[in-house]
Amino acid sequence: MKRGVSARDVAERAGVSRTTVSFVLNNTAGTVISEETRARVLRAARELGYVPNEQARSLSMTRHHAVGVFICHPRSPFADSFVLPLIDGISRVLNRHRYQLVLQQVGMRGADYGELIDEDDVDGVILINPHHHDEALERLLERAYPTVVIGSFPARQVDEVDVDNRVAAREAVGHLVGLGHRRIAFISHAPLDFPAAAERRRGYLDAISGSEAQVADGSLPEAEGSFSEESGYRGAETLLAQRPRPTAIFAGNDVIAYGAMQAAKEAGLRIPGDLSIVGFDDDYLSRYTNPPLTTVAVPAASLGAEAARLAIATIARPHQQNPTRLVLSHHLSVRGTSGPPP
Repeated sequence: MKRGVSARDVAERAGVSRTTVSFVLNNTAGTVISEETRARVLRAARELGYVPNEQARSLSMTRHHAVGVFICHPRSPFADSFVLPLIDGISRVLNRHRYQLVLQQVGMRGADYGELIDEDDVDGVILINPHHHDEALERLLERAYPTVVIGSFPARQVDEVDVDNRVAAREAVGHLVGLGHRRIAFISHAPLDFPAAAERRRGYLDAISGSEAQVADGSLPEAEGSFSEESGYRGAETLLAQRPRPTAIFAGNDVIAYGAMQAAKEAGLRIPGDLSIVGFDDDYLSRYTNPPLTTVAVPAASLGAEAARLAIATIARPHQQNPTRLVLSHHLSVRGTSGPPP
């Protein structure tokens, strides 16, 4: 064996992760690795003269007792108060099982989780907020790396923990329809290539379809937000300038709702006398707005805790064939921002 040649050298030559090198060279059962990738790894090992000895083989199977938690967010995720109880739920379970939590924010597009994983030496990953076309997550799943998504990733089978966003949104908008609203606007909390945003929009459409809230000409009073109060504010400004003006807004999350409430107040509108607003998440600030926000209550801490439990189980059984999807319950918390239309 050529002295000084490591698995990392083989990984760099082959353009793959160290985990993939380990899977290929150890012929690990149950992994899903393409023949092209397998051949590339074997060719790189052969060219470098690398042959794993028993000590290296043993080290490759060593666990680090760490789980990487990666958050896709365009700004500091801690500016979003929904993220804090998620992390709290994850950390409590990991601490109980003596796993370290390695927290990373990644960009909204093109983040290479594989490189981050190799750098941080984690045993598995919890990914918060993936989008539909997350190529980095695709690569992670191709490596059969222990991965749990908080949310959903329709493109591939993966362990998931989520709420039923479509049903919850339908109930929230149905509440407004039941109050008598017929011109109900929607502001998504994120671009619609994020599964949760798309599912909440589907729930909105379900609730107004076939009801008197359905706009006759087929147009919909809706705007796209981007994870921030400012985007909710701008979206509400645009919607409230329309004629006829919406009498209610369903916001894709509470952060969007806060921005919409500020825009309504600056426009001189009373909440809920002139405009009703319903949010989604029930983060800890929603009880303390003026008036308190009607919102879909989502068990954020429980989502985090279940994701951590599932991650630990997946690390213990990395080649399990049938991914798990856990759907936690939600409820509508009716407070002071929703009432009959003017």
